[in-house]
Amino acid sequence: MSEPETLPEDPYPEIGRKLFAGPCDFRLGCAKLDQLPPMDRPEIAFAGRSNVGKSSLVNALTGRKTLAKTSNTPGRTQQLNYFDLGGRAFMVDMPGYGYAQAPVEEVAAWTRLVKSYLRGRASLARVFVLIDSRHGSRKSTARPSR
Repeated sequence: MSEPETLPEDPYPEIGRKLFAGPCDFRLGCAKLDQLPPMDRPEIAFAGRSNVGKSSLVNALTGRKTLAKTSNTPGRTQQLNYFDLGGRAFMVDMPGYGYAQAPVEEVAAWTRLVKSYLRGRASLARVFVLIDSRHGSRKSTARPSR
């Protein structure tokens, strides 16, 4: 009787760990499509309702507390914020959707930016949609701010 075959260990979890544990720096914030960096590496974006924890996830993945600015106020992230993962990839912290404490015109502008980015960015490799477990996935009920 022969020995059972053993499968090789999956290398991807370790590769991912090293990617996020390595150097990571804020690169730029983009309020317009023409401000986006060259498409010379993969981009990993985080989407979700306002205040779901997108910026907090960027901090948690990189093991830093203040890399991405966080706030208890919905609508603080108002640009596509690019974080350089050691020249190998970009993480993109996107503005949230739904309620935001910001003028209606500004919310509309960043909503158009996000939609255009998601529609046409060839280097966008993955988009992770964060869902608040307290609310689940629900239809957007954006309200105008005052």
